[in-house]
Amino acid sequence: SLEELAVTFISETIESIKPAVPKPAVPLNTRQKMFQKQLKLEQYITRSKELIAELSLAQSKEEKENIMCAVREWSRYVKFEY
Repeated sequence: SLEELAVTFISETIESIKPAVPKPAVPLNTRQKMFQKQLKLEQYITRSKELIAELSLAQSKEEKENIMCAVREWSRYVKFEY
């Protein structure tokens, strides 16, 4: 019947898209690690500039405190390992 055909199709489709067993991570070489650190640093600088710009436009003490809290959180989130 049409219903059985639909159920079979859906079941087979779900089975075919199940994730494969992940391969073990390959260690990154030094160049890749440096590239990742560079990207992380660029992202940190960009977001920090955005937050400082918001801080300069903030008018109330509460706004400034919230932005400074975001700056501290962002600094904690982005950790640099040298």
